[in-house]
Amino acid sequence: MWHEATVLRIDRQSPNTRLFTLMVLDDFMFQFKPGQFITLDLPIHEKRRLRLRSYSIANIPNKENILQLSITKLEGGKGSSYLFDEVKEGHILSFKGPGGVFTLPKVLPEKLVFICTGTGIAPFRSMLLSLREKAIRDIAIHLIFGTRYEDGILFREEMKSFQNDFDYFRYSVALSREEYISKSPNPDVHKGYVHSIYQKEYADIHKNIKFLLCGWSGMVDEAVANLKKMGYEERDVYYELYG
Repeated sequence: MWHEATVLRIDRQSPNTRLFTLMVLDDFMFQFKPGQFITLDLPIHEKRRLRLRSYSIANIPNKENILQLSITKLEGGKGSSYLFDEVKEGHILSFKGPGGVFTLPKVLPEKLVFICTGTGIAPFRSMLLSLREKAIRDIAIHLIFGTRYEDGILFREEMKSFQNDFDYFRYSVALSREEYISKSPNPDVHKGYVHSIYQKEYADIHKNIKFLLCGWSGMVDEAVANLKKMGYEERDVYYELYG
């Protein structure tokens, strides 16, 4: 089903990432599950299939029909270039959805490990907001976020604040190209990639744990292979990839 939405705000999250806040122009509440995405139809090609771009929803369902999309401008990317260079507040966008099955497990485990890079954090923000709204505190959550430089850390203050909402919430950041790494307990910042963090933390097999991965396909593929080598079952690993 196709919908229309008005662009309410465009906020800078990092040098090449913006948070687009949309209001769905439906007479009913737009429903979706945390972790799902919508697909925009952008006027960048004559053929519709070449105009479609999918983005994870970064917030939760609400009466105001607000959707938030965290979008990075890609070099040579026609879709992201159009959104960054042409779309302004008040612009009307056409989209379909929601889509996707990358959602929280029906039965929550004792521990969730979210592993992501870049805007792959968007579905996890939605999941965390949903868990907080439902006042589900008695679950251990470890968010591992990777980016190149410190100015690319998305939703930083909000992620730190989740420590107040859960009995156990750990927030780790891996910076792959930053030369100087500041020492900080929240988030605990590491030089390198996300893989070194979970490989160290979960080398000993944990029972009743689920790993959820979202980000560039190279990262996700490597993480899936690593977790399998570490002894975790396929049923314990969920993932969504792009690129």
